Order: sequence, then C-alpha cells, then structure tokens
Amino acid sequence: MFAISSVAGESGGDFYQLADVADSITPQIYVDSNDLPGVLRVAGDLAADFGRVLGSSLNGTVVKTDWAALSAKTSGAAPQSRPAIVLGSIGASKLLDGLAESGPLTGSLSSIRGKWETYVYQVVDNPWPGQDKALIIAGSDLRGAVFGAYGVSEQIGVSPWYWWADAPPTQRTHIAIRKSSSSNNATVFGPPSVKFRGIFFNDEAPALTGWGAANFKKSQYGSAFITEFYKHAFELILRLRGNYLWPAMWSSMFYLDDAQNGPTADLYGVFMGTSHHEPMARADKEQNRFLKGSWDWKSNKAGVQAFMKEGATRSKNWSTMYTLGMRGSGDAASATLTSALLEEVIHWQQQTLTTELDRPLADIPQQWVMYKEVPGYWQNGMNVSDDVTLLWSDDNRGNIRRVPIANETSRRGGSGMYYHFDYVGDPRNYKWINTIQLQKTWEQMTLAYHRGVQNIWLVNELPTAHIMALAWDVKSFDEPASTRQWLTEWCGRQFGPAAAENASAVMITYGTLVARRKYEDLSSTPFAFDTTNYDEARRNYAAWERLAVQAQALYDDDKLVPTAAKASFFEVVLHPVLAGKTVFEIYTKAALAPKYANEHRVSTNDLAKDVQAAFATDKALKSRYHTLLNGKWNHFMDQTHLGYNNWQEPGSDSIPKVTTLGSGSASGGVLGITVQGSTSVYPTASSLTLGTITPYTPAESQRWIDIFLRNTGTVAYHIVSNATYVTVSNAQQTLSSSATDARALVSVDWSAAPSGRSAASLTVSGDNGSSSATILVPLDKTAPPADFHGHVEADGVVSIEAYHHNGAANSTYVTIPDYGRTHSGVRLPPLTASQEPGKGPVLVYPFYTFSNAASPQLTVYLSPSENSNPTHPNRYAFSIDGADDLASSSSVTVVQPVPLANAGGEPSGWSQAVIAGAYVKTNKLGSSLTPGKHVLRVWLLEPTMVVTKLVLDVGGLKSSTLGPPESVQI
Repeated sequence: MFAISSVAGESGGDFYQLADVADSITPQIYVDSNDLPGVLRVAGDLAADFGRVLGSSLNGTVVKTDWAALSAKTSGAAPQSRPAIVLGSIGASKLLDGLAESGPLTGSLSSIRGKWETYVYQVVDNPWPGQDKALIIAGSDLRGAVFGAYGVSEQIGVSPWYWWADAPPTQRTHIAIRKSSSSNNATVFGPPSVKFRGIFFNDEAPALTGWGAANFKKSQYGSAFITEFYKHAFELILRLRGNYLWPAMWSSMFYLDDAQNGPTADLYGVFMGTSHHEPMARADKEQNRFLKGSWDWKSNKAGVQAFMKEGATRSKNWSTMYTLGMRGSGDAASATLTSALLEEVIHWQQQTLTTELDRPLADIPQQWVMYKEVPGYWQNGMNVSDDVTLLWSDDNRGNIRRVPIANETSRRGGSGMYYHFDYVGDPRNYKWINTIQLQKTWEQMTLAYHRGVQNIWLVNELPTAHIMALAWDVKSFDEPASTRQWLTEWCGRQFGPAAAENASAVMITYGTLVARRKYEDLSSTPFAFDTTNYDEARRNYAAWERLAVQAQALYDDDKLVPTAAKASFFEVVLHPVLAGKTVFEIYTKAALAPKYANEHRVSTNDLAKDVQAAFATDKALKSRYHTLLNGKWNHFMDQTHLGYNNWQEPGSDSIPKVTTLGSGSASGGVLGITVQGSTSVYPTASSLTLGTITPYTPAESQRWIDIFLRNTGTVAYHIVSNATYVTVSNAQQTLSSSATDARALVSVDWSAAPSGRSAASLTVSGDNGSSSATILVPLDKTAPPADFHGHVEADGVVSIEAYHHNGAANSTYVTIPDYGRTHSGVRLPPLTASQEPGKGPVLVYPFYTFSNAASPQLTVYLSPSENSNPTHPNRYAFSIDGADDLASSSSVTVVQPVPLANAGGEPSGWSQAVIAGAYVKTNKLGSSLTPGKHVLRVWLLEPTMVVTKLVLDVGGLKSSTLGPPESVQI
C-alpha cells in the first residue's frame, strides 16, 4: 500500500526517499511538455506542496521535458542526485509511453488505460540512464493524473482544506515513500464509485457574496465571482477528488462575469453545470438581461430556443454537464408547461446539443433535475432519451424523496442525487453554520448508491469532505462505524494526530445536538424542548454547556491543538460549538423565564440578563471570526440566524421577548420551593409531591427540589428527612442576592429502604419564621424476577433506545452509531430488499412493568426519512407478547408512519417532522397490559427507514420532544 514515512534514514530497501531537509533534497517532478495543460498546472501545485511541508525554500522543481531527452542519456551518465517523480496522463504523456515501452510500467498502465479518473502509483528502478529510481504517478485521464498528484500532497501532509479552512501543513524534515507490497510495486486508486461528484455554491448571499466583494474585483455585471475566486474552488474540488461544480447563481453569471471562468474550469478539469432551473448552461440572471420575450416555452418558443442554443454554443469546447428541462422564471413552477410540452423541450434540447457539439448524444453529459414539481411531469409519463441522467433530490432537509424504480434503473444515463446541506425555503431557511449530521448523510447516500444512484452526486456547500470521500469510494464506508473512523482520521489531518480522537468526539456530539433542532427553527412557538417534563430543556442545554467546555479545553491545550492549528480548529470545531451553545442559551433561558416568573423567582431577571449577554456573545463570536487571520474571512458569518418568524430569514438578528419580574414583592414570604416535573410552587401550595422513585429510575431523572428567593433579602433554609435512607444534597444553605437559587438532589439508600410501596417526607424550613413546606417522596422498591433481562418501567413508561434489542440470532439489523437525536439508529439490511411482516429479521425488546395499564400505547421514533420508493412506502410492524413469526402471533399491527405524497410534493406532517428531526408515531396496543414480563417485537419492513427510539406508555407518559430518558436495562 502506498504510504509516506517521515522518519529520517528510511530510504533504500522498502523506501524511496523523496525529500530531506538536512541535505536540502527535494524532488524533481518530470512532466511531458506536451501533456494536457491541466497536468502541467497540477505539477506546479505538487511542487509547491513539498515546500509547504518542508519549508518555503524547499519546493519541488517541475521539469518539463520529453522521453527522447531523458532516454538519450548514455548509460555512463552521472547519477542524478535528486529524487524523481514522473507525473502524466495516459495518451498525452510520451514519458509514460517511453517508460511503458522500456518495461517497468507496461502492466500498470494497461490496468488503468481507458478507465474513468483512475491513477496508479509505482516506484520503478532505473527509469532512464543516471536515475536509480522514480515514483510514477500515472492517470488514466486528466483528472486521474490530478487526483494522483493531490493524493501525494495529502499523504505528505497538505490538507485539501489548507486554504479554505486554514489547516496547517504537517511540518516534516524527511519524506520517503514506502513501496507497495504488490508484485510490481504498483497501487491503483479508482475508478470512483460515483462518476460525477460536485458541489453547488447555492444560497451564497449574504456571507459568500459579502466576502467575495471584499476580496475580488467585481465584474462589469457586479459579481465578485471571477476566475481568481473560482481557482480556489476548483482546486478544493479536485483535492477532494471531485469533478463537478454548479457555480454561484443568485446574482452571478458564470460565463459572463469573467471570460476566463469557462476556460479555467476546463483547464483544471472541472465539469461545469447549472442549477435545476437554468437549462443549457445559461444562468438565471442571463434570462433577465438577454432573453428576448418571456421565459415561456408555450408563448415564446423561438426566443427561448435562441437563448438556450447560445448556451450550448458558448460552452461546447469545455467540460460541461448540460441541465435539461425547464421550470418557470425565477426558480418557480411554470404556469404553462405540461408533460407533453416538457417532453418537447427536452427533445429539442438534445437535438440542439448533438448539432452544436457535433457529438453523439450518449457522449454528452446531461442531467434533468427531479426537483420540486418536476417529478410530477415525469410521473405522468414522458418519452425522454435514456441518455439524460435523472437527478433526483432530497426534501431540502437531508431526506431522499425518491430512488430509481422499475425501468429507471436500466437507463443509460443512470440516476443522480441533488442533496442539500443548506437551503432557502419552507419551513425555514438554514444557511448560517453547519447543522448536518454526517451519519445521516452516510445513511441516506449509501441507500441512494445501493439503489442505483451512481452517476451524479451534487451537494450544496458545507460538509463536502465527507460526502466527497463517500462518493469516491463507497465500499470503504461499508461499515456503519466508518463515518466515525473517517472523521477521526480527518481531524488528525486537519489539526494534528494528538487532537484527532477528542476533536472527532466533539464533532460527533455536535452532530447529535443539531439533529435535535436547527438554529433557525428554535424561534418556533411553543419552545422545542419542554421546560417541565423530563427536565428536557435544561438537560438539552446542559449538553451544549458540557460540549462547549470540552471544545474550549481542547482548543486551549497546546499539546493537543498546536498554535499553527488553532485558527483552523476555531473555524471548524470551536466556533460552531460556541455559537450553537450561545443560540441555545438564548432560546432556552427565554423559554424558562415564564416558568420562573410564575414561581416568582428573583432569578427570573437573571435569566433575562443572561439572554442579553448571550446575544452580545453571539455578536462577539461573529466579530472574532471576521477578524481572524487579519480578516481573511470577513463577512463569512454575516448570515442572520436569530428571530425567524416565517420561512424567510429576518433582516437582522433579534432575541425573543423575555419575561421579567416587576418591582413588586411576592406575597407569602421570601422563600419559594418547587420540585422536579411539577408546576406547583410553595407557598401557593404547602405540600409538594415528587414523582415516584424506584431502583430503576434513570439517572437522568434523579429527583430534585429547587429552593429560591421570591423577594430580595437573605434567608437560610434547611431540609430534614423523616427517613434515614432518604437524603438530599445541599441540605442547608443561605440564599442571598449572590446565590438566589439552590438545588437539592434526592437520593435513596435502597439497601435500607422498605420493600414494596412506601413514602418518605422532607421538610424544608427557612430561618425567617415562614412556615415549613412538606415534600412527599413516594418510593417503590419492587423488583422484577431474577431471571428477567430487559428494560424496566419507571414513571409509567418504558423507554428504549432502538439499538438495545436483545440481539436474537435472526436479528441482523444494522446499528448506525451516533445517529439521530439521542444515541443511534437501527436499519434493516440489505439496502435493496423489503420484507413482509414475520418473514424476516425481528427486533426483540423484553420489558417489565409494575403498572396495570388499561390503555397502553407504543410510540416509535423514526428518522424523518421519506417514502423514497413510492411502490414500497415505509412501514413497520409490531406485536406485544406474540412470537417472532407473525403468522402465529395473536396480535400484530402494521403501521405506515409517513403518508404517500403527490409527486413533487411533501407528505402530510413533513414540516413538523423535519423541524423536530423525527417522525413520531403513536399506536394503541389494542389490549391492557398487566404487571410482569412482556416482549415487544418490531419488524422494519423497508430499508428506507431508520428507527431510533421506542416508548411504551403504561400510564405515565408526559409530553416532550425527545421522549423520556432511556429506562434502566438489567
């Protein structure tokens, strides 16, 4: 396997030395003078990358030559003192031809010749007179050679993100290549799993446009997206082994903003396309300037045809992916198009392409984007050439709407996927900072791949490194844990190996927290997380606080994140965490304020101050980002994100109105008391009751008592228990203006507590002469039988993380770690097959209840996946106390959680599901449940769905977003 060593002295034998700082040795990079211009260009990048790693004065040297000059050297020529790298593309490099004719490369070149974007590394001996060895980087085509060159760059320590995310190059004093263990020292990479792999600079205002305007000269049309900008974009795409770009389009015209944009893309080897509503390589903004007549095929066919034809003519000599079809003006549905007219449009477009490009239709890259209303036209029946790729899309929130079905799987043009990482539209825009969970991307895109979506993957903007790696080699991501492994390796390359594990852990937790709610959705009413039940709002915000502490400690540790990596770590890890924690603080504390005010806590006004302080912190974080590295990324955080009240972004950031207390005194004394899960408060109520405590109460549900000031002043309190086995923390404390609130945690010594149901009481008294409050503490020391293994009821519910099934022999379900909002997800294998109830793998969940439930219910929490195969909509089946084979089960329920939608539309309940990050489906069990052992069996009937959590309500379930904490499993 090709590998780089940085240990001095490792040369000769299994190693070939490429560079050594002590001896000022750097490689010479040989390229054929007549090779493709893109190969000559990337040779310069590779030479510069050696300098980035070794020191600016130790670049590699590009030698443009030909085979005749090298091979003409006599056998007695003086040995070359510098290591050699030969870079070339098959068919254009005579250097490679000469090496193949002389023997060393014959087999290697034959193995990749004619393949798409494939490259080989091989160390050969005595390649020409005077040169003892050479590293050969041979590409099957232009991009194969480019990927091979950038592959060496990444191996020696230059991240693809060295410019866009300021990842510092690894500093080395010695570089040697370990030879391959193969018989001919050759290692082949490619062809890629997905043919076209690209990104879309979509929704680029205001951040990218503001930054661009400050850094690049504007075109005559006012856009800053000129060649100097796109060179950075092209380089990043290629370093990520991508090959495709939809350019910025909100206020830009790629081919007109800079006359060199098109030729430069072709030079680099990047295919250019246009978005879903910009056919035939013409930008939307060109319609407004140059189209004669209206953008309407029915009323202005001649004008539209002339306009589209010019796009084909203009781009015909460059690498272009042509968007076919048509929508209405301004990225909207057309009021006049029908399936018949759209068929006519595409036939004309394809005929025009063959004429203008003078190539067979099968040789012209083309796509028809199945976006918004377009699938409705297709579903009505259209006769369109199989040469066009059907580019399906997600729902703009990361859920695939459609996979190929029936005869769509055999189309010559295949299928593709347009997948969103940000979006403008319903239910809310989300463009600020990354809120994508990589595991979700892995689950959806591997599903797409195995269902035949293999020709185009296009994403808009953010977590591109992961999806590009996935698109390049899907097989390397076969295991569900592969995303975690990839992320750890990626963090090691970005920030250094010492930070890899910790940085990866931070980013994984971040993914879980943003999967619960995007920032832009937090302003919805009521607040996303319950402020009373299950301590949900507090626990969610506490998770953000812990993550912020973890990320900051990592950043501050110079041994883990060296100084050179701190800017990159801030941009990629620390800023998203601190910014996310700040936004959740604003909305969480604003949501808690009415509860505090109702309890007349003096600290209500402290919450209001905290919200204002967090708002100031949000602005400070933006400023910190914009002043980083002498303002390199100024304007990148210009996107508004606070104060949404509809789908469109607000004009400026604002905070929610926060409830405060007036200056009046509360009646009933200075001391206030409330308990977990209750809206009652002392002194309005003199007696308060905690939820029942059992040995199986989850740790996250530990009972507590809050004691607080209701008026200004100072008061000491003390708590006395009437049972020695019930104790509290903070049993006595003095409250004052500097410490207005205290929390007492309740603990039970179960070894001393009585068996069965009982109760203890706690008395909370103040020293100011106020009467005492009584806190009732119900207890239940009842145990399941010793032979029971499973989840145990507490608080009238059994809450189960889906991956905690009993692992039965026939349960071959795949667990996706770090997936969803709480822990992980479970999916049916394989990705290509459905199953019938009772005919396949079953998830088995033993559980034990103490309650006598007259109307039990099961709530299933699913990923917000859509019915991407409308002929096999998402369904699951469940039974209680039946059998693994449903044919012999006395009771089975089959559920379709997501209604079928009209083509081009979204199913009922979609908006609520994508905001919450889950489809939540509740069904009655059909009969009562008596106390004792039970078994829940669940069959997922489609591989297009993922279950994350199951909750059995046996009389105590309370409303919440995430559901109760998981029940204790014994």
